[in-house]
Amino acid sequence: MSTSDKKWIYFTVLGFCVLYACTITKKVEATRVINKAVIEMQARKTFDFDAVHFSNQFATARANDVLQQDDSTFAILIKPENTPVNPSPWYAFKVWGKAGKRITIILNYANVKHRYNPKISYQAKVWTDIGRVTLSRDSTQASFKLNLTGDTALIAAQEIISSANSYAWMDSLARSPFIKKYVIGNSLLGNPIVALTTTNDDGKKLVVVLSRQHPPEVTGYMAMQAFVNSVTGNTPLAQAFRKQYRLVLIPLLNPDGVDEGNWRHSAAGVDLNRDWDAFKQPETQAAKQFLTKMVAHEDAKVYFGIDFHSTYHDVFYTNIDTLHTTVPGFTNKWLNAFQQAIPGFKARVQASGNGGNVSKSWMMRALGTDAITYEVGDNTSRQMLQNKGRVAAEKMMDLLLKDNRRGKE
Repeated sequence: MSTSDKKWIYFTVLGFCVLYACTITKKVEATRVINKAVIEMQARKTFDFDAVHFSNQFATARANDVLQQDDSTFAILIKPENTPVNPSPWYAFKVWGKAGKRITIILNYANVKHRYNPKISYQAKVWTDIGRVTLSRDSTQASFKLNLTGDTALIAAQEIISSANSYAWMDSLARSPFIKKYVIGNSLLGNPIVALTTTNDDGKKLVVVLSRQHPPEVTGYMAMQAFVNSVTGNTPLAQAFRKQYRLVLIPLLNPDGVDEGNWRHSAAGVDLNRDWDAFKQPETQAAKQFLTKMVAHEDAKVYFGIDFHSTYHDVFYTNIDTLHTTVPGFTNKWLNAFQQAIPGFKARVQASGNGGNVSKSWMMRALGTDAITYEVGDNTSRQMLQNKGRVAAEKMMDLLLKDNRRGKE
């Protein structure tokens, strides 16, 4: 080992020791109790180091601390909102400095392994992969090089889609004459929980779509958008579908967690997709009350429910088949049609019991519908996930329209 290598290791270890010492102090200062859960709130600030600067002062940011190790090396501590937590180490920060300077950034996740390769954008619109990333032996650190340009760079685990971005998308949908928007409740921190419905039908046949219970699961959110855009589009299939079925959409169930840059939980430190039995959280309460009241008020039935998420690879979590749903066996028919429409795609399917505390289980129990959790892969290409979202919607619409025709025969 060369002398320079020994020095680098020494300063890395020393740096992380200092970093952790700082964090222990900050934890006492920057925590608060919310519904009996202790949440470690980030200290929002700009980290200035002469010619290089970092910031976590924006919605969705996650960078708990930054330490300069030498003139061009900076270690960023990435910590979750609380523990235990799913290993989804989200991060997002801004960096800028003197044009032409080349720096090394080290992401330190403590005891969690690296999951999301960094993406970079200068306008928060077009995102590209950062390039080569070097992992430590245990994968709890990831480092990469960056050439500063003089402009502010956004670096994040996935594309940044804040609550403001989501609300703007909802507003654009609501400008359609056949879509109505409702504020069905508020999150723990007072952000609106919004639902949208199509209105061309008689309100008796519903399809429920949920998304963004877990903040970092951006690919699932993108696939949901493609799904919804297909159902609300101008194709003959979509127009025919909306005359007979009503889309009920709740696209952002965890706005607090999204804007706080949380790894998984809400502002209460709770996994919302484990609260669909107790309903102790305002976000899940709002969804439950809205959906059950709509079904009761319209004397309606739910024909399908889909909750969009993300994980390491595409997988479909289904309920165990039952004859007691509105369209028995619909999930399997839909999955078969879905995978046949995409060359080379083989759906990974995992069935689980229907008595659980996740949304798909509740939708089957309470709404009497086939329901799934669609997990989109972290690294699924953006073109492919758009295609999958569109095809998923098209096959659902086609099958439900055929079922409706059979019911009239």
